[in-house]
Formats: sequence, structure tokens, C-alpha cells
Amino acid sequence: MRCFQKRMDLSNPEWERVVIFSKINLYYFTGTMQKGMLIIPKNGEATFWVRRSYERALKESLFPGIELMNSFRDASNNISGLPDTVYLETEVVPLALYHRFQKYFPFKNVKSIDTQIAAVRAVKSKYELSQMREAGRIHQQMLENILPEMLHEGMREVDLAIELFSVMVEKGHDGLCRFGMFDTEMFLGNVCFGESSIYPSYFNGPGGNYGMSPAVPLIGSWYRRLQNGDLVFIDIGCAVEGYNTDKTTTYMFGSSIPSYVKDIHDKCVEIQNEAATM
Repeated sequence: MRCFQKRMDLSNPEWERVVIFSKINLYYFTGTMQKGMLIIPKNGEATFWVRRSYERALKESLFPGIELMNSFRDASNNISGLPDTVYLETEVVPLALYHRFQKYFPFKNVKSIDTQIAAVRAVKSKYELSQMREAGRIHQQMLENILPEMLHEGMREVDLAIELFSVMVEKGHDGLCRFGMFDTEMFLGNVCFGESSIYPSYFNGPGGNYGMSPAVPLIGSWYRRLQNGDLVFIDIGCAVEGYNTDKTTTYMFGSSIPSYVKDIHDKCVEIQNEAATM
């Protein structure tokens, strides 16, 4: 919290009050992921106003200022002197929530705190790094030692995804990876055989995925089966206590990589290295 306030003092010295709504940032600052809002003043102590579940917030969090609210009205009755400008997470706060909040907190202007929060979260503590290292250890074990043994001819993409997910959770994976992108869903990642890995996708990443259906373009296909000579494309995340690692690995199933593919790869690496020197 002190690091964030110092960051705000440097980047926006005129700031007076920040309000945080998103569950990931609430967890980062309070240690619990409840429905509510965290109000951070420039001077004074921050308050986490919890709508649900107040009881769980008290059990999970060591945050000193946790208060119960049934609606924004309860919080507004206890807060005075709201400034004209309030800082919000403009990347993730929906317009309807903004209007409901403004009904009880009639500020005039809004500014973004997304960059400031991202800068603070980017500097990891020893605890955070330890969780990421554990996620990376699970990740490495799965992709280098366990996953190759799972592959067999005729299996569907969804079969591999289910088996992969089950073993990862047994080894400590949270079972969920989150993105700091609005309305972005991800269950496991991309588990693809052959041409499935380049199938068009809404996700802003290098790979694609047939998915389970148009309604669930995730996890893996019910119908695409593994064949000899297929390239297996695995782009998955692993999380421990909310801290993630991300890795993409490709495998050749049942045959070696053709020499012309190696030549193309080497050319891509050459172009990349040349671009890096510019």
C-alpha cells in the first residue's frame, strides 16, 4: 500500500482518492477476494468496504480497515469530502458500475490508475517470487517429463486437456489463470494438434484453437484426434496462490521434424536476432 501511495505521489501529485473494484487488485492489496471496494485516500488509512462476504474477509485478511456495506449508500454515509476527481481502474470498471458508484459519490472527473497499479505489482516480493518459482517448477515437470508420456495416437485434444489439467491440479496448480484483459476467459490454455494451433481465435496471442464449440472456443476439440506426424502445440499457464507462469512448448508426435522446417526455424531465429540489434 505504501509503495502504491508513493507511486501516486510521484505520477499524480494532485491525487486525493483512489477506488479499486476489481477482484484481482482487491486481492493484491487486501489478501482476500470479496465483492466490494477499496478506498485509498492520499492522507489517512485505506478502507475495504465489503458487500459479500464480510465474514470471509475478516477470516482471510489481515487488512486493518474492513467495513461492512450492503450498498454504496452505507459507505457514502461514512465518507465526507469526496474530491472532484477520483482515480479508478478504467480498463475493467463497467459503465453501469461506474454510474451506480457515482450516484452515491457524486464526483465530477475520473482518471486512470491502471498504469500505476501495474507498475507496483510488477515489482515482486520474495514471497511472490517464491510462488512463481513453485508454479514454474510444476510447469517444467509437466511439460518436460509428464506430458510427453500422455500422448498417444487417436486421443482427442479434449482428452489431453482433461488429463493435463487433472495432474496439474494434483501437483499444486490453482486450476485457474487470469489475464489483465477485459472480458478475457482462459481455462487451461491452448491444447492443439496440427492445424488446430493456427485456427483463428479472438485471443490476442500467437496460437489458435478449435475449442469445444463456438460457445466455448477453449480447452480442446472433441473431434480432432492425434495422428502420427502431428505437431502438438501446448500453450498453458500454471498458477500457485494466484501467481502465474506461462510457457509454450511444441512436440513432434510419431516422427522427426523435417529438415526444411528446421531451416525455416533457423531463419526465423536469425531474423529475430538481427531485429534485436536494431
